[in-house]
Amino acid sequence: MQEITLTQATAADAQLIHAMQCEAFLPLYERYHDDATSPAKEPVGMVEARLRDKNTVYYMIAADSRTVGAVRVVNGGAANGKQIYRISPLFILPAFQNRGIGYSVLQTLFSRYNDADIWRLSTLKQEKGNCHLYEKCGFRKTGAEIPVNDCMTIIDYEKKV
Repeated sequence: MQEITLTQATAADAQLIHAMQCEAFLPLYERYHDDATSPAKEPVGMVEARLRDKNTVYYMIAADSRTVGAVRVVNGGAANGKQIYRISPLFILPAFQNRGIGYSVLQTLFSRYNDADIWRLSTLKQEKGNCHLYEKCGFRKTGAEIPVNDCMTIIDYEKKV
C-alpha cells in the first residue's frame, strides 16, 4: 500500500500546482469544452491569488514521496455555530487516478480538520467516479445543480460531521 502525504504548499509551488491542475483537468475539458469554468483553462495567476488568500490552505499530495496532485481547503468560517470548510479543487494527475489516493486525501483532511462540522465541494454530475468517491466518503448531494452547457452540470455535495 502506498503512503499518501499532504504537505502545505507555499507561493513557490504556484507554477507546479498550475501545471498539475492543467494536466489533471485537461481530459475533462476535452470532454465537456467548458471554456469558462475549466480549471485547465485558468491562468497561473488564479492559483497564485488562491495561495495568497488568508482563508485558503493548499496541500501538495504525494504518493510514495512523488507529487501526484494538490488539494485546496477553504475555511468558510462559522455559520449558525457550525464550522464549514470547502474543498476546491482536489485533483490527481491522470497517471495516478483510480488508485485510492483521493479517498486517502479526504480521510486525512477529515482527521486534520477535526473542528469541521460541515464539508462542502462541487463536482460534475456526469463524472460518476467522482460522485462515487465523494458519496463513499460520506458526502451527500445538496440538490443544487448548475448547468454549464448541454453536456455538463455542476452539482454540490455536503458532508455533515
